[in-house]
Amino acid sequence: MTLIKKFSTGICHLQLNRPAKKNALNAAILSELTRFFEETATSSQFHVLVLSGNGGFFSAGADLDWMRQASSQSHEQNLADAQLFNRLYAAMFHYPKPIVLRVDKGAYGGALGLLACADVVTCGSDARFAFSEVRLGLVPATVAPWVVQRIGAAKARELFLSAAPFDAETARAAGLVNHIFPGEKLDLKTRELATQIAQNSPTALRATKVLLNRLALSVVPVDENLQAYCAGLIAEARTAPDGQEGVAAFFEQRKAKWNNSQGG
Repeated sequence: MTLIKKFSTGICHLQLNRPAKKNALNAAILSELTRFFEETATSSQFHVLVLSGNGGFFSAGADLDWMRQASSQSHEQNLADAQLFNRLYAAMFHYPKPIVLRVDKGAYGGALGLLACADVVTCGSDARFAFSEVRLGLVPATVAPWVVQRIGAAKARELFLSAAPFDAETARAAGLVNHIFPGEKLDLKTRELATQIAQNSPTALRATKVLLNRLALSVVPVDENLQAYCAGLIAEARTAPDGQEGVAAFFEQRKAKWNNSQGG
């Protein structure tokens, strides 16, 4: 079971449940998350969703063990894998219930797309983040539209291109995080925020989310053409020499030897 669901008054508490892998995202958890958003969109069982990670860590991003399989997959198979991220981000962004996302310790790579698609993000003061894709010879393609929409192109350029880790204060200044709490108060404060939201009119909450999403999409339109382009970029990067070298170097705990030739 890759997800854990618990309920309190008006709230669903949903946890990513791969603690041994720091809740890394693979095909199974992406599919299950997407199915959850699609199947509960019109449910009256709860009005607010709290998303977190089991085991004291939010998510390490895309599962690199899964990514290692890319070299033996066809372009079409890698494209299908990338589309799993596209479908999840779109389902989460358009989810009609408010989403409060809690980051324990850290979120990396593809997991930051979940932050970008949430409504309110909390984290502990010790949380760390990174768009680590280019350090692995990959491209932050599927997260890019949603992250740019949330924090703007200028800040995204710095974070994407440097791949440098950044702290909670930097994440809040960029707009990825709304609230920083001491670690021992993170769960309590996140629940308080969710409870405050859940006290509002469910009908008004839904209408307000539709309004906000429409406004956001007028600034950065994330349509099927853009999603297909982004999926193609990451599918190509996963089988390219630098992508394979970057992932291999990560597992072998060595410095990557990049291909310095330039195409075109």
